[in-house]
Amino acid sequence: MQKKGGYGLVFQDVTRNKSISAAAKGVYAYLAAFCGASDECYPSVDTITSEMGMGKDTFYRHINALVAAGVVQKKQIVGKDGKFSTTVYKLTHEVAIQEKPCMDFPYTDFPNTVLPDTDIKETIINNITNSNITNSKVDYQLIADMYNSICISFPRLTVLSEKRKRTIKARLNSYTVDDFKRLFEMAEKSSFLKGRNNRDWSATFDWLIQDGNMAKVLDGNYADKEKIQSKEEMVNEASRSIKLW
Repeated sequence: MQKKGGYGLVFQDVTRNKSISAAAKGVYAYLAAFCGASDECYPSVDTITSEMGMGKDTFYRHINALVAAGVVQKKQIVGKDGKFSTTVYKLTHEVAIQEKPCMDFPYTDFPNTVLPDTDIKETIINNITNSNITNSKVDYQLIADMYNSICISFPRLTVLSEKRKRTIKARLNSYTVDDFKRLFEMAEKSSFLKGRNNRDWSATFDWLIQDGNMAKVLDGNYADKEKIQSKEEMVNEASRSIKLW
């Protein structure tokens, strides 16, 4: 297919493709309006959802479907502080050849999302992997670099084996790059995952990116619990305050 570049153009290969939902096509057209000759744009999620009149979970569902279809590519820009500050959307305007419709992903970018049972979720992942997602480009090194820069208390990741790549790719069918960033940040803040437990055990990159483990970390199951002041401590503190008076 010969691709014609331009400012704010949408392409019939996308708009007339029956495998993409009407709502996802609307997100695609909105992003196209921001793009210049490079076919790249970087409006914030708040701007997109506000101007399109949709919730964030709805937007993430549609943008993930576009990414899975190969129409849009997402990449994270690192700021001067070393943190990911901007998401850039690059429009390819091309739809990967497929027989089944592109799914509007039921997952969101929020860590409190309730995920389906393992068997159902793995079936969804396998269906997507066996259809159009195999043609999508995955930046494995981005995930590895993110882990090494955030999880400084954990064993450093030095080798991206084929098994690790397959696991990362499988997780990206359900989660976004931002979810990986949150995963690593929450792991780094968890005393338990860093080895402060009665088993003298600490998590690794391979453990963190396993489906069930990633969900539990993002749900906050391993977050440090704040110390709750006992009634006796509160009474003693009140007594000390009275004596000071």
